[in-house]
Amino acid sequence: MSHHLPILRKAGFFKQYQNLSDDEILETLYQNRKKEYVEVFGLDYVPGKTYDDLGLAIQDNTKMLDINLEADVCEENEIYSRLLDAFTGISNGQFLTTDISEIWETEEGPVSVVFKSNGQKIKYDPAYNEDWIDGTFFNVICKEMKKSGPEEFYLCFGPNEEWTGQNVIYIRLKAEEKELLETELQWEFGEFK
Repeated sequence: MSHHLPILRKAGFFKQYQNLSDDEILETLYQNRKKEYVEVFGLDYVPGKTYDDLGLAIQDNTKMLDINLEADVCEENEIYSRLLDAFTGISNGQFLTTDISEIWETEEGPVSVVFKSNGQKIKYDPAYNEDWIDGTFFNVICKEMKKSGPEEFYLCFGPNEEWTGQNVIYIRLKAEEKELLETELQWEFGEFK
């Protein structure tokens, strides 16, 4: 049994399993992981059970994104458009993007991302950095989400900034949920710089 799961649930994680006990959620998550391994590798595999805070939280793909910043950014991959779709997907209907276009003048930029957020046209010109995402784009997304309702997207560094590195983790939270995670799990939050 994980002592992290009740805290995560209080912070709004795993609402899709609200009628299950903590033990039932842990078993459901474990079975989901086994199924994913089979789909990816085509082999039966028994992954270890996950009880740590990050290992559990990251399995709620309705609330949390784990993004690799080295994302093969190029015109064909439309990474910025895909990021907008990913954030829309975890926004609980609060961050709605439409009319997304990612325009590259050359293979090395400049690039412009244009989209509508809740009906308002937004344009951002991320810096070209070879394969890497311009992380300041996340600040644009967070700003638009904040305008739209009670929840926000927060960049989470984990306890003692343990989760910093090539990946960034964004979580959709209400202010009181963020405070609970800071207090109970010592998660640290910030802004992309």
